[in-house]
Amino acid sequence: MGPVRVHGEDVNTSQKPQPLDRLAFLTKERVPGPEEGYQPIAEPAREPPLRAVVALGRQHLPVVLALLLGVALIGFHALTRSSATEVPAAPVRESSPASATASASASATPQPRQLRVHVLGAVVNPGVVRLPEGSIVEDAIEAAGGLRPDAAPGELNLAAVIQDGQQIIIGDGSAPRGEVVASTTAASGGVLDLNSATAEQLESLPGVGPVLAADIVAWRDEHGPFTDVAQLQEVSGVGPRTYERLAPLVRV
Repeated sequence: MGPVRVHGEDVNTSQKPQPLDRLAFLTKERVPGPEEGYQPIAEPAREPPLRAVVALGRQHLPVVLALLLGVALIGFHALTRSSATEVPAAPVRESSPASATASASASATPQPRQLRVHVLGAVVNPGVVRLPEGSIVEDAIEAAGGLRPDAAPGELNLAAVIQDGQQIIIGDGSAPRGEVVASTTAASGGVLDLNSATAEQLESLPGVGPVLAADIVAWRDEHGPFTDVAQLQEVSGVGPRTYERLAPLVRV
């Protein structure tokens, strides 16, 4: 074969190519030389990272601001909830209606009225005793020191409720029948019968003591029953002033 023109050069095909020539040939085929007009492809210029970030920020500025605002609101809400301290309200004690009613009734309940009762006869300490309202005859006897050994109350009702101004007579061996006499003194609004009143009953009259009561009984025993209240003036110890006080409180 004659010479062959390859890439503008004459190549003698009659000659056996040597290894170095083959390598050069292959290399020459794969990498064109500058003399053949090869122009390398230029890589695109890369933007600096800072400029790219600035471009991204300007483009998405509204979205970024909205996200930042949302994060700020969430953080503020969490901070205020954690810092707020809940103070428990002090328990209010409500007074129950029952306790209020009980205290009101206790303050409104008046003290029991004191009664005066004359206990005489076979008791240890005869005289006037004071007892709360609602007391019974047995209470009056106990207040007078109790019964004497010779006491004979007979049919006296020890459970009877006493009244202010009553007289309780405890019998003995000579007069075994006990008696409860209703009040006939001026304090109870009644009058005392001069002919049936005992010395103890007469002592309940104002200004009449044991001595004057005994004198009135003695005059009645000596002269008989009174026929007129004015006869009290004949009793020793009853002067004009005493008679003036006693006249409205006695009768015959």
